[in-house]
Amino acid sequence: MAIITISRQNGSLGEELAEQLKSRLQCDMITRSYALENFFTDLPEDVKERLNESAKYFLNTLPDSDKTYKDILVERLRAFAAERENLIIVGLGGCVIFKNDPKAINIRVYADEKTRIDRLTRRYNIDEEEAESSIAIGDRKHKRFVSILYDQDLASPDLYDLTLSTDRMSVEECADAVIALATKHDLRLKISRETESNNSIDHQTSTVVFKNPTEEEFARILDMYNIEWMYEPKTFPIEWDSEGNIKMAFSPDFYLPKFDIYLELTTMEQKYVTKKNKKARMVMELYPGTNVRIVYKKDFLALAERFKQFGG
Repeated sequence: MAIITISRQNGSLGEELAEQLKSRLQCDMITRSYALENFFTDLPEDVKERLNESAKYFLNTLPDSDKTYKDILVERLRAFAAERENLIIVGLGGCVIFKNDPKAINIRVYADEKTRIDRLTRRYNIDEEEAESSIAIGDRKHKRFVSILYDQDLASPDLYDLTLSTDRMSVEECADAVIALATKHDLRLKISRETESNNSIDHQTSTVVFKNPTEEEFARILDMYNIEWMYEPKTFPIEWDSEGNIKMAFSPDFYLPKFDIYLELTTMEQKYVTKKNKKARMVMELYPGTNVRIVYKKDFLALAERFKQFGG
């Protein structure tokens, strides 16, 4: 599904969210302690301790090498992520390392300072002054680590795809939001990869703008039946001229991921429906494995009900 990086404030429940995601996605999770124990296995314990305590120490080069400890950390994180379908990375500047990775979802978890103080006082049975000091130290170290290693501001919003406040949201609610985002993102990525492999055109947009009321009505019906849909995500070239220029293409109105089917709506006269049917057949012939169906308005409810019966 995704590489999910989690940046968090001390006391924001970021670690708890990571554990929840790890459990629900049944995937590996990399923390600082995991990275030190598994990415630097040949290092003496005193060196690992220095890496654990000092961000600057990561900029030192390894003995008999021109690589820094930071270089090793980044290389191992990328290699680890490349080998896994799902992965949770807590801290370590993951939001910077995977900022431009199409498979990554970068999450920032925060909470109001009072909320965080209240949590720490209850959890560790300390007074508010001690909790406030602990929060300040933790936040400062997180920020310092990213600043020293990557010359980035940990609080910069452009590092994140989703920012979650745990002042009023539970860990479970936050996990629901992250998994929903990752699932949707994974689908968009799948469509993009398919277009590269079969020479169709990625037609996905950031916002849905329906061309007519019929499409909008059908989308509402799909929502009512909890059937996931995408609007015109792909365009299929189906006719070219002698120089290879596209003369004709077909963009089905809806794609239903769970059923792997494209739907083209129509309320037109029969002669126009015949043209649409021809285009649909051409798509299925030119792009093997692609299923396209022409749907009349009168069939909307019956079709949606049928999908629901099959687990929509």
